[in-house]
Amino acid sequence: MNPIDDQLNRLFRAARKPEAGDFPVPFGLETRALAAWRGAGRREAGLFDMGVLARGLVVAIVIMGASLWPVLHQTTDPFSAYLQDSDTTLASDETP
Repeated sequence: MNPIDDQLNRLFRAARKPEAGDFPVPFGLETRALAAWRGAGRREAGLFDMGVLARGLVVAIVIMGASLWPVLHQTTDPFSAYLQDSDTTLASDETP
């Protein structure tokens, strides 16, 4: 018989045995479990802390808006110079 089959058969036999009864929880187990659960939530912030990333995104949006503000509020169209240059390079001769 395969060693894995032997282990599996022992596991099935152990699972078939009926429970002897419910055992009481050892004293202090609930307190230790709750303390461990509460302590797990207080981890140190890693490299990708969501609060830091959110604040960085807000700062990036403010910087981008500040850099686009002069371009959007010019008195002339920001693309007019480019369009004038492109119009001069077109051939105006209508011969085929």
